[in-house]
Amino acid sequence: MGGRSGSATELIDRVTAEQGSDAVSGTGRHRLPSRHAEAVVTTDAPPTNSMTRRLAPLAVGAVVMLVATLVATLAQPPGDPSLAAQELSNTAARTDPAQAPPATQPPPTAEPTAEPTAEPEAAAPTAQPEPTRKPEAAERKTSGAGQAAAGKSEGRSAAAAQGWTRVGGDEFNGGMSPLWSPYDSEGHAGNGRRTPDAISVENGMLVIRGDSEGNTGGMSWKEDQRFGRWEMRAKFPKGDDQYHPVLILWREGGGKENGEIDFAETTSASPDVSFFLHYGGDQKYAKKMIDITQWHNYAVEWVNGRVTGYIDGQKWFESTDGETLPPGKMHPTIQLDYFPEGGSPKATEMYVDYMRIYR
Repeated sequence: MGGRSGSATELIDRVTAEQGSDAVSGTGRHRLPSRHAEAVVTTDAPPTNSMTRRLAPLAVGAVVMLVATLVATLAQPPGDPSLAAQELSNTAARTDPAQAPPATQPPPTAEPTAEPTAEPEAAAPTAQPEPTRKPEAAERKTSGAGQAAAGKSEGRSAAAAQGWTRVGGDEFNGGMSPLWSPYDSEGHAGNGRRTPDAISVENGMLVIRGDSEGNTGGMSWKEDQRFGRWEMRAKFPKGDDQYHPVLILWREGGGKENGEIDFAETTSASPDVSFFLHYGGDQKYAKKMIDITQWHNYAVEWVNGRVTGYIDGQKWFESTDGETLPPGKMHPTIQLDYFPEGGSPKATEMYVDYMRIYR
C-alpha cells in the first residue's frame, strides 16, 4: 500500500495511527494504546486531485479494516473468552426458563391426620376341609395303632424268595374280608372271652386287643385246603406276657391230635418267637431270637411230605417226618390268646398287615 513494505501488523498499526484508533494485537485481544505511540504520517502520497485525495484515505482505511478483521479472526485461539462467552450466551438462550416446558411436579404429600392408626386386621383363617367320618372300627384307633402303621413296608418275604404264586388272602385295606369268622366264645381253655369287639381294621392293618380283664379276640378263615403256602406280615408290641399272639394253620376238624401248625407263637413280653408242629399228643418246635415288636414276615409251606417255616424269607423250621404232618385240610387263624398267670393283665395289642395265600 503506497509502495510501503512490512508485515500486516505494521500496516494495521500505521493505518490505526492515521485514523486515531486503538491498536489491535495479533491475538485479537483489545489493548490499551501505548503511551509513547506516535502517529504515522504518509509523506509520499502520489499527486491527485482534491476529491480523490479526500476519498482515497477512506477507501484504503475500509480495505485495511476488512483485512485486519480477517487476520484477527484467523489468528484467534480456540479458547478465546469472547467465543466462550458467545457459546455460554447461546446455551443460556437455549435453556431460558421462560421458554423451557414446566417441570413435572410430584403430587403433594397428604397431611397426616390426627386420628390414631387402626390395628391391622387378622388374616382370614385358611379354610379346612371337613373331617371325613371314619368307620366305627377306625374310631377305636389308638396312638399305638398309628405308630404301628408308620414305616410299614413289604420287607423280605418267602413268597418273593421262593417264587410263590398268590391265589388269595386279605390285605386289610378298607375293612376285613367276609371270609373271616371272628370268635365269640370263651377264651383259650375257658379263660376270659373272645369277642368280635376286640377286632378292628385300622390304617390298613388288622388289630386285635386284649384288655385288663382277659377279654381278647381271634378269628379263622372260612376256606380249608390241603397243601398250600401262607404268609402274614405281623408285629407284636411289647405288652403283658399273659397274652400270646399266635399265627396258626388249624385243622378242618379241630383238635391237636389231628394236627396243628403254630408258625409264629410268642408272648407279648418275649424276646423270641417259636414254631410248633403239633401231632397226636406230641410236638416238634423251633425258637428264634428276634425283635417281635418290629414288622416281620412269617410264612409256612405245607406240601406233600414236608412242612417248612420261614421268617423274612429265611427257613428256620422244617419237618419231613410223615408222622408229624397234618392228615387233612387246614385253614389259617389269627389269635391273641389269654394265659392267666395271676393278676390282671395289662392291655396288649397285636397287628397284622396282610394274610396272603399262595400255591
